[in-house]
Amino acid sequence: GHVRFNKVTFGYEDDTPVLNNVSFDIHSGKTVALIGPSGAGKSTTVQLLLRFFDPQSGEIQLDGYNLKSLDLESYLSQVALVPQETLLFGGTIRENILYGKLDATETEIMEASKSAHAHEFIIKFSDGYNTLVGEKGVKLSGGERQRIAIARALLKNPKVLVLDEATSALDNQSEMLIQEALEKLMVGRTTFIIAHRLSTVHSAVKIIVLDKGKVIESGTHKELMENESLYYHLYTMRLIEAESPSEAPA
Repeated sequence: GHVRFNKVTFGYEDDTPVLNNVSFDIHSGKTVALIGPSGAGKSTTVQLLLRFFDPQSGEIQLDGYNLKSLDLESYLSQVALVPQETLLFGGTIRENILYGKLDATETEIMEASKSAHAHEFIIKFSDGYNTLVGEKGVKLSGGERQRIAIARALLKNPKVLVLDEATSALDNQSEMLIQEALEKLMVGRTTFIIAHRLSTVHSAVKIIVLDKGKVIESGTHKELMENESLYYHLYTMRLIEAESPSEAPA
């Protein structure tokens, strides 16, 4: 689970780099948050980690091995993604969870669902785990879809976990349940959080701040706030925007 970006440069067009000479180290089992304005390169960083694309220069390593040298199927079996908006397959709840580990036992499916706080809503359906979710999971709420995605990731038991702000579109009650499930999922795993809301990143061991495809600064929340650089300005701006006129200080 030790991930290293070493002078990584990548662009969707050869003459327009989206990431430019990006380097950072994340030790096994630690959590890193990727922060930055829109278009900074956060999603591209994760797409390279997931091997949707390969760097044009530099390399990404897992435990000292260049990702390009690893068997793709074997590597991806060790990586799980919980996206901001989960799209499920049009089968049953069981099949959607089972996609994380096709040979899982019924007990393993049940335990993953309980840890993801999904079991309690699943058993309320008349067909339970055999309930059809509809195309793209349309028959389930956003919070229910997210808990299915977390159960799938728990069942997979990955070494590397990617969370694309998995609670940002949910109501408060769903967010609390999912945040608790995510905390269980993150234990002992190298975790990348793409953070759109800065309040979610305080617990990260390292916060990496990207701007225009470059690493501008990195450190803990406390260190970056003391620097009063880009992270500080992003964080304070977001706090100001979150306040209503009646809550703002006089």
